Amino acid sequence: MSQPGTRVNPGPAAPSGTPWAITRARDEAGRVVTELLAHGLSAFALPCIERIALPVEPFTGPGHRVVLFTSIGAVEAAGAALTRSQPIEVAALAPITAAALGRLHVQPAIEASGGVVALAQAVCESLQRRGVEQPCFWYPTSDVGLEGADQADAVRLLERLGPVTRTVAYQTRAPASLPADLLALPAGYGVFFASPSAVTNFYAAGPGLPPRRVVCWGTSTLREASRYDATAVVAPRDRPLADTLKALENAHG
Repeated sequence: MSQPGTRVNPGPAAPSGTPWAITRARDEAGRVVTELLAHGLSAFALPCIERIALPVEPFTGPGHRVVLFTSIGAVEAAGAALTRSQPIEVAALAPITAAALGRLHVQPAIEASGGVVALAQAVCESLQRRGVEQPCFWYPTSDVGLEGADQADAVRLLERLGPVTRTVAYQTRAPASLPADLLALPAGYGVFFASPSAVTNFYAAGPGLPPRRVVCWGTSTLREASRYDATAVVAPRDRPLADTLKALENAHG
């Protein structure tokens, strides 16, 4: 965890182009920054969320147990309880969350990109196609995710087939250093958000310079970002982020 008052280090700047602020949690932001730099983009970590894992009990619901993972935070917080829950199937958002499960040697049976509603639709279609009876669902999530509109829509889809148990596996909050970090933002920067809570924390902390461009993953993230910036766009999850950012730079200069 960074200390209050720690300034952002933008890192080595590309010869030209937008310096991109990556707002994921610190470890994840670092991995994204490394990837973008390797593709010739200018990027730096600007963590806008940090997570606090909570105790998670195994899920022991009756019937055909399906566990849904829609965030890295849920994988990290509930991964240990997963094997003890003995799920029959695991479903995950692709590619990031599915990859996090892969690092735990868990292969999702069902994957989907495009957000939590898309994953719920994929789960329902798969179960109905195979004639699975009496499914029940476990959905480890965050305190913020529990209140999200998209997650509520996903739950309603799943509940048509069986009961859904949501567990708050982790809490999110803004890093203490965020207000000071925002004072060090470079001119002409862009910002990449991967969660609605990162958007909320960023704008609540009051960036002195507004971002030149705002790019989001997921419709719920875009919806939150659009409250503050009508020009925010969504990046397709099935395309490398570097390709999307390069295309934006080429299109807008």
